[in-house]
Amino acid sequence: MNWDAIGAVGQVLGSIAVFVTLGYLAIQVKHAQSEARRALSQGRGDGFRAMLEFECDPRIRNIDFRLRSALRQEGDLTHPLAALSKQTGVSPEEIGAIFWKEYGWWLYRVGIMSHADDLSAMERTMFDSAVRTNYGQPGPARFLHESMFKPQAHPDAVRYVEKLLAQPG
Repeated sequence: MNWDAIGAVGQVLGSIAVFVTLGYLAIQVKHAQSEARRALSQGRGDGFRAMLEFECDPRIRNIDFRLRSALRQEGDLTHPLAALSKQTGVSPEEIGAIFWKEYGWWLYRVGIMSHADDLSAMERTMFDSAVRTNYGQPGPARFLHESMFKPQAHPDAVRYVEKLLAQPG
């Protein structure tokens, strides 16, 4: 074997190494983009949950309720929560507190739905079971899902919940 042949083999091996390195780099960039999206979603969720904690403070809720009541026209029962208050006898302030609690849960669940395929089998089963339980049985979560979240939520989130509710058990 002469030096030219050895040089040619070296160039071929070098070219293969470059392509392998580029392939590895492409995989790493894709992984980094996915993690950045996940971190952004997590950060948004954490920030929103912190705002919900503030929103659920009894003093803030009381002020908010009084202002909304003062600004609302008397007899306006077009809003699903106002109609629910009249139907059940539960005060609008109490229904508002439950709404914000359930809305916080909804946002938490939507954040997980977008990455559900990344959950372990056990975590996915537990998550899906909780979604079926909360939105499949009568109660505040189901009422709010049907009357407020479902009409306004992203279609992918609604499809995720509806697909789970259509499954047996």
